[in-house]
Amino acid sequence: MDKQGLVCSNCGGTNTTLWRRNAEGEPVCNACGLYYKLHNVQRPPTMKKDGQLQTRYGLMSLTTQ
Repeated sequence: MDKQGLVCSNCGGTNTTLWRRNAEGEPVCNACGLYYKLHNVQRPPTMKKDGQLQTRYGLMSLTTQ
């Protein structure tokens, strides 16, 4: 789901299944929001997977669909 104009304030992502809000009220993607909820720290930028979706069977590139 890509809501017009929303950008994750943590990782800069624009495409997510669910938009959340951080403690300051800024929009964050689902992955960053859940990571913060679980670990109480911001999700590291090294965990962002550019151009790939994680599936139960492995990685799938967004460019080869």
